[in-house]
Amino acid sequence: MLGKLRSARRRRGLAAVGVIALATLTLSGCSKSNAAKVDLNQAKPKTLRMLYASTEADSAAVMALVPAFKQKFGIDLQIDSQAQPGLQTKAFAELASRSSAYDIMIVDSSWMPSLVGKLEPLNSYLTNSSLNDMANTDVGDFIPKVFYDTSVYNPKNILAHYPDPAAKVDPAAIKAKGFDIYNLPIQANVLVQANRMDLFNDLAQKAAYQAEFGKPLQVPKTLDEYRQVAKFFTQPDKKLYGTTVMAGVGDWATDDFKSLLADYGGNGELVGDNLSMDFNSAAGVKALTYYRTLITDGSVPPGSTSADWNTTAEAFDSGTTAMTQNYHTVALNKGVQGTIGYSLAPSGTASGPHFGTWGLAVNPYGKNKAWAYRAMTWLTAATQQLSMTKDMLHPTRTSVYKDVESQAKNPSLVEFYKVMGQALAVGVGRPRLSNYTEVAQAIAVAVNQAATGKSDPASALSSAASQVKRLVEQAGIKPGQ
Repeated sequence: MLGKLRSARRRRGLAAVGVIALATLTLSGCSKSNAAKVDLNQAKPKTLRMLYASTEADSAAVMALVPAFKQKFGIDLQIDSQAQPGLQTKAFAELASRSSAYDIMIVDSSWMPSLVGKLEPLNSYLTNSSLNDMANTDVGDFIPKVFYDTSVYNPKNILAHYPDPAAKVDPAAIKAKGFDIYNLPIQANVLVQANRMDLFNDLAQKAAYQAEFGKPLQVPKTLDEYRQVAKFFTQPDKKLYGTTVMAGVGDWATDDFKSLLADYGGNGELVGDNLSMDFNSAAGVKALTYYRTLITDGSVPPGSTSADWNTTAEAFDSGTTAMTQNYHTVALNKGVQGTIGYSLAPSGTASGPHFGTWGLAVNPYGKNKAWAYRAMTWLTAATQQLSMTKDMLHPTRTSVYKDVESQAKNPSLVEFYKVMGQALAVGVGRPRLSNYTEVAQAIAVAVNQAATGKSDPASALSSAASQVKRLVEQAGIKPGQ
C-alpha cells in the first residue's frame, strides 16, 4: 500500500496556500443572499458535479467510492480533480462568477476566512431531518478541534475562533453562540513524527546511549529528549543524522515554528483573534531558539535551511535521518533496510501540532443544493471514511480512528492512524486571516533568518511582527470584523 502511494504523498502534506488576490477581490462583491433558495423537496438529479483536490485531499480515495455512490443514490457523481494552486483559482473564480457548474466544492481551511458568506451555511441543513436521510450524519463524531477550526465561523466576526474548541460538536450550541457551519471536514493533515525503529532497537545503539546518558534509548516524548536523541543519532561515519527541519522560506517553516510555539505554551495560531502578534513573544523566542539549536548542533542534514516538506521526507526515505516530522506516511527507499514507527511530536510545557483540513461545501449557486448536501453527508460519514483509509484518507471522525486498527493490516499504518488521531485531538490551526499567505511568508522569512544565523530569534520575530501588522492594515483587517 505504501509503495503505490509514494509519488502521490509528496504533495499531500498541508495544502499549499495560494495567493489569489484577484479572485479574493472579486469574491468581496459576492453575497450568499443572491443565491437560490434550497428546495427541500427537489427532484433527484441525474448527475452531481464536485470540484475536488487531487493528491492534497486524496482524490483517489473519493473516486473509489463513485460506484457505491451511484448504487446508493442512483446519481452519477462526476469529480473534477485539480491540484494546487490551480484549484484555489478555480474555486474562487466559480464563486465570484456565481457559477452553478459545481454542486459541491472542496475548500481548504486556509481559504475559509475569504469564503465565509460566499458558501452555503449548513446549520439549518444539519438540523433538518429530511435532509439527513442518506447517511448517519452524526456531527458529534467529528473530532472537535478539526470541526471547529475547519467548518465553524461567526459571519459577523470572521477572526473569532469558536470559544470551546474541545466541546462535542452540537449545531444548536454553535448557532446559539452566533456561529454557523460552512463545510463538512473530509481530509485532515497534522504533524506527526516518524522514527527508524530498527535504529532505536539496535543493541549497539542502545548500549552506546545508555553508556553516554545513563538511561535507556527510547523515542523522545519531550523537546529536551528530542534534541538529545537527535544529537546522539548524528553519526557522520555512518552518514546518519538525527532528524530534519523544514527551514526553507515557505509555509512549511511557519508550520514547524508554530508547532514549537504551541509546545512552549504560546498561541500556536500565531496571531490572536484580536490581532495580537502572539508569535512575537517569550514563547516564540524560546521556540525559534530551540529550532536553531537543532541546526547548530549539526543534528540535521546539510541544506536543511532550504528544506521543505518534500526534501525532509526524501532525507528520511533515503536512510539519512533517524527521525523526521511531516504530515503523511513515509517509506524507506528500495535498498534501505529498516522499520518505521510513528509517534506524537515531542512536547514542551504544552502541545499543539499544526494541522489543516479539507472540507466539502455546498455551492450556494448550485441547482441541486439539497442533493449536494446529502451527498456530502454520505461522503464524510464514518462508514465511507473508514473505507477510504484503504487509500490512505486522513479521517476527520473520532470513531474512524478507533475502528481503523481492525481494517489496516500493516502495523505501521495502524500506528500512523493511532498517532494521527491523537495529534488532531490536540492540534492547532491557523489564524483566521484572509491574507494568511502573506502573513505566513513573513513569519517563514523570520524562521529562516534565525535558522541560518542571519538574525537572532528575538530580532527576527520582532521584524516579522512589524511586517505582519502592516500586512493586516493593508488588507483592511480589523478586530471584530
